[in-house]
Amino acid sequence: MRFVQEDTEEAKFQMAPMIDMVFLLLIFFMCASSVSQNRTMKMEMPVASKGVVPKERPDRWTVNILADGSIFSGDKAATLDELKAEVTERLKTEPKTKVYVRADANVKHKEVKKVLTAMAAIGVDDFIFGVYAPSELEAAP
Repeated sequence: MRFVQEDTEEAKFQMAPMIDMVFLLLIFFMCASSVSQNRTMKMEMPVASKGVVPKERPDRWTVNILADGSIFSGDKAATLDELKAEVTERLKTEPKTKVYVRADANVKHKEVKKVLTAMAAIGVDDFIFGVYAPSELEAAP
C-alpha cells in the first residue's frame, strides 16, 4: 500500500502580525513614559533631624517657595494674589483646608512670612512645613 503525500505548503513565518504588535507596544510605551515623567522642582529642602512625615499631607494644599522667592501653587507658578484666590475658592468647598508649605532652604524668611500672612488673612491657620529628615544611615560617618 502506497500513501500519497499531498503537496503541503511549507510553514511560513507571518511578519505582518509581528510588526503590528511591535508598533502597538511602541505606542503604549511612548504614552506610558510621557505620563510617568516626574516634574520635580529644584529645591534644597531644609534639614530637620526630628522631622516627621504627617499622615494627612495628601489632603493639604501644597505651596512651594523656591530660593528666588517665586511661589508655586502645587506645580503651577502663581503670584501671591493668585494663590490667595485659589485657596479662597477651595475654602468655599472645604472650610478646613490645611496648607503644606515647602520652602527652599536658601529662601529668605520674609518670603515665607508673606505666604503665611496671606494664608492667615483668608482664614487658613493650619500649616505644616516640608523638611528633609536624614536617616540614621546617612548621619553615620
